[in-house]
Amino acid sequence: MTIARSFPALSVLLAASAALSDTVVVTTGFDDIDIDWQTATIADLPGPDGKVSFSEAMIATNNTPGHDRIEFAIPQREWQLQFLFPGRAVVKAINTFFWRANDSVTIDGTSQTAFTGDTNPDGWEVAFYGGGVYVNGDDSEVTGIDSLPLDVTGDNALIHGMSGTTNITLYDSHGSVVRDNIGGTIKVDRSNNVTVIGNTVRRVRVQGFVSEFGTGPVLNTRVGGPTLAERNYITGYGTHNGEGYPGGTTVELFDTTGTIVENNWIGTTPDGMSSGSNASTQGIGFSGENHDVLIQNNRIAGILGIGMGPHAAGLLFGYGILVGGTGSGVVITGNTIGLNASGEPVLGSVTGIEVSDYFAGPMQDVTIGGTNAGDGNEIAGHLFNGVTIEPSVSGVRIAGNSIHANGALGIELLNTGFNYGVTPNDPLDGDTGGNELQNYPMLTGAAAEGASVHITGSLDSAPNRAFTIEFFASSECDPTGFGEAERFLGRVDVMTDSSGIADIDATIMSPVSGSEWITATTTDKTTNNTSEFSACLGVTGSGACLGDASGNAVVDVDDLNMILGAWGTEVGAGSPLDLAGPDGWVDVDDLNMVLAHWGTTCP
Repeated sequence: MTIARSFPALSVLLAASAALSDTVVVTTGFDDIDIDWQTATIADLPGPDGKVSFSEAMIATNNTPGHDRIEFAIPQREWQLQFLFPGRAVVKAINTFFWRANDSVTIDGTSQTAFTGDTNPDGWEVAFYGGGVYVNGDDSEVTGIDSLPLDVTGDNALIHGMSGTTNITLYDSHGSVVRDNIGGTIKVDRSNNVTVIGNTVRRVRVQGFVSEFGTGPVLNTRVGGPTLAERNYITGYGTHNGEGYPGGTTVELFDTTGTIVENNWIGTTPDGMSSGSNASTQGIGFSGENHDVLIQNNRIAGILGIGMGPHAAGLLFGYGILVGGTGSGVVITGNTIGLNASGEPVLGSVTGIEVSDYFAGPMQDVTIGGTNAGDGNEIAGHLFNGVTIEPSVSGVRIAGNSIHANGALGIELLNTGFNYGVTPNDPLDGDTGGNELQNYPMLTGAAAEGASVHITGSLDSAPNRAFTIEFFASSECDPTGFGEAERFLGRVDVMTDSSGIADIDATIMSPVSGSEWITATTTDKTTNNTSEFSACLGVTGSGACLGDASGNAVVDVDDLNMILGAWGTEVGAGSPLDLAGPDGWVDVDDLNMVLAHWGTTCP
């Protein structure tokens, strides 16, 4: 098993566990039983045939008090089903009734590798055929098995280092950890405080049961984490029905509370450069009732279901994130949606993010982006809209994002007739629809002034109300004349008067070039409704030399060295080193500004 080398701490953990446990060694892949299933303990092994089957190992460890171990040393002369499982010792049974661990146990398939060597270059050296294994005892561990259907109901389980087509289901298994596995599906079903990290699988499902007959939401699931070792590669799940329509959710959230989905790559091959499934139609899908969910710093791309014959050939379907169902408190922040690992917007869906009123909705208190450095999402490369808010949905705050290179609008607020396209402003903003069809600003001037830009305009909206106006720069204007928003510049607050009018006169400490276009959004500070993008307005004046930290009018190695030399320091908004602005820190945004304009010579 070549991937064993990916887990350097595995041998240490298993050795420590072995020192504290009684050990049974399975010596045959045939599942014969010649011991008393009601009374036999480890001391009674082997039976009269001189061999130990997996069922006998499970019987004996269940009947022996305390935590025990099951290892494997099946001679190659006994290996069966090699046409299905080449290079693996296969445990085969017709009746798998005894494949149930009712007491605490470690099942260690890596021991077979130690016994016979690395005979399966694609995974571990022991596999199971005929049924799945059930781990019902608390504090159990399973590792080193290839292509195993595994069901876990014991608490505080550790499932790690599996391979092949392994599917793992946790049911009523609290406090368990699923890490460093390769397989198909990981399902967290009514299991609280579960951690899912470091896996490469097709999909992850997190499911509670909120009803008068149910157990309530599943609590505090963590899928991924801030470090590279905790990242899951969830490559995409979907199937085509008999009509040829694709469908499938790669990360499914149903009836959850306190879920964190962080730093995963969702929908792509593990290298982040291609779609992982041609049938997945939702990257992250919300249904049922979800509360207090954080979707943070993930790469979501390649979610594009491709229709097939007989009736869907050539049709395309897909949402990077689809927020449906009911609940509250969804925060979507710091993600890239539609971009490959090189940052190119070539793996988009049909829609980047859609907030829907489907299935008893809508969701309340949804935030896309945020007001702090790093909160913004990059949403790009989608065939249709970057963000769509359906008619009965309101209170979706869309802040600080980079939304660009989408086929239709960057932000689409649908009216009650589901009419797509730019929604005209109306006096006093009394119309209804997605985000209550919040009016966007009307910009009249955008003058570059060195490291800043002076923007003027007005807002016509609800009277005597406070609003936040966000400004963005783009290298080109959208074909509609409205949006999009490649680069966030900054924000100001305004207050409308009794006539619903507020003047906009803001100096934003972010550099812009004379060839860029400025757009803006409005967010009602009372309701959190964010508007579509305003009409774009060309910058006047020569503007800044973007990426030129040194001031020598060319973007070159001097600028790169200045950024790297000040990396991670706070320099203040308006500093020549705060190239991307306006957070006042030297960070990856400023580095990307240098790289994006490398070799540019300014007038």
